Amino acid sequence: MRRFNELFVARRDYLTLITAVLVSLILMFSNEGRQTEAIRAWTLGSFGVILKKVSVLKELKNIYAENQWLRRRSAELMLENSSLKEAQLENQRLRQLMNFKSESQLDLVAAKVIGKRESGFVNSAILDAGGGEQIERNMAAVTAQGLVGKILQVSKNHSILELLLDRNFRVSAMVQRSRVSGIVKWIEGENVVLAEVTKRSDVKVDDLVITSGLSFIFPGGLAVGKVIDIEEEKKGMFMAITIKPAVDFTRLEEVFVIRNREFPIQTQ
Repeated sequence: MRRFNELFVARRDYLTLITAVLVSLILMFSNEGRQTEAIRAWTLGSFGVILKKVSVLKELKNIYAENQWLRRRSAELMLENSSLKEAQLENQRLRQLMNFKSESQLDLVAAKVIGKRESGFVNSAILDAGGGEQIERNMAAVTAQGLVGKILQVSKNHSILELLLDRNFRVSAMVQRSRVSGIVKWIEGENVVLAEVTKRSDVKVDDLVITSGLSFIFPGGLAVGKVIDIEEEKKGMFMAITIKPAVDFTRLEEVFVIRNREFPIQTQ
């Protein structure tokens, strides 16, 4: 039916012409007034039906075209709004990063996370910066929130970042308030532990854990995370201290690589 309507609309001019010719011939060979009036009435009615049909089909075609345009425009607006929202969020992140860089005494180079590897005990990220930006192996990486990890491998334009949530990652750290020190390492899940802290040490829930500075890789004072759980092991002489990382690794998109080899004195 739809195909017939489209064919009818496309050829309506020809059909109208043919109908007009036929009516004209009938009128030429007819001399009776009643017949002429009847033919005229029939012709007028027929043309009215045809024109009404054509008008309805044309209106339906216009409505269909308008609906298609509205759907397309709606999709375009949705994409534009998504792009604007993403640009706004990126702008907020970059503002935080730039504020951190301007306040820091460290030599920082920005890098974007372009890939992640999360398989079992190996957790790393691929950065869009490498040797061309003077990035080298074992340089620390941070965000405005805290410690992210260290550079594991470097090529000219890219580098692999070993994350804090990797089984091979270790960093010397301490409780900022009490200066109790230990080694931060990852075992499983989304948290890390502060290991090798003896029982009855002055550690409390919500204490901030920072890097100790006893390293040529990590400057002192970088936020590692907050203590969320403390347990004394039944056997042995150490406590099990669970830390929630300061950095949300599920939302990691940009980092700063610290290019310093000698770090300024921390006062925390």
